[in-house]
Amino acid sequence: MLSTLTNIIARQDLLKSLTLSELQSSTAQMRLGWLWWLLDPLLLMGVYWGVMVIILGRGNIRYEPYWIFLFCGLIAWKHFAESAAKATNVLSAKDHLIKSVPFPTIILPIAIVFSSFGFFLFGMIVLLVFALGAALSGALVQHSGDLLPLLQLPGLMALQLLIVTGIALPLACIGALVRDLSPFISHFLRMAYYLSPGLYGIDLIQRLLTAEFGSEWGNKLFNLYMLNPFAILISGYRDSIFYGELMPFYFWLVLLLEAGILLFLGYRIYLYYDRRVIKFL
Repeated sequence: MLSTLTNIIARQDLLKSLTLSELQSSTAQMRLGWLWWLLDPLLLMGVYWGVMVIILGRGNIRYEPYWIFLFCGLIAWKHFAESAAKATNVLSAKDHLIKSVPFPTIILPIAIVFSSFGFFLFGMIVLLVFALGAALSGALVQHSGDLLPLLQLPGLMALQLLIVTGIALPLACIGALVRDLSPFISHFLRMAYYLSPGLYGIDLIQRLLTAEFGSEWGNKLFNLYMLNPFAILISGYRDSIFYGELMPFYFWLVLLLEAGILLFLGYRIYLYYDRRVIKFL
């Protein structure tokens, strides 16, 4: 793993070039460019807000303003979903480059994750501006008024970058070997979003599980649910921006452990399939 990291550092110019190229190609394909990365979650947020608040009459009562609550989860999930979807096809899409120039191919899925992270940073800045506007207007009624929790954001975003990279690496190899994987990934990501606390808070999950299974089993099932790294990440972004609270320390420990495990396993799987993928391409 250290040798691969050394190779990546030695070819950081290539990683930077591929990341910038991916950013430019993503924005060049659409007239709105960077704005589309913001408009996409905003449109989804409008749909979810309409369904939950107007049609079902929920959301705004428990999480007000609900649109900021939604946006905290949507931009984090979009980074993951976009990285996973693109990583699945990146090796087959870049087969001409792999065959013509010798370089560590692991850079390709990493560049995908980094480029999506650039858009995520842009979305996070916009979210903070929206949250500031809501706070100044008095609409952010559930915020504690403490700005210290905002310092959690760099740590959360760094851990998300590691976790998404750890997931993208095996998807890149398996996606090159199994060409029909991409549609399944799209459907899985759509389903997984609803299983993550994108539309609701983890407090609701804990309350429902406790009511259904009792206190003891409800807490056990809730702890199992919180092994989902994006349940913790989305909750952490909301703690920082929406509530103005510090995320529980044990959640940080779980995220650190999961980031390390996913990155290590992702790297090992990629290393195992790397030569086979090159021959297959």
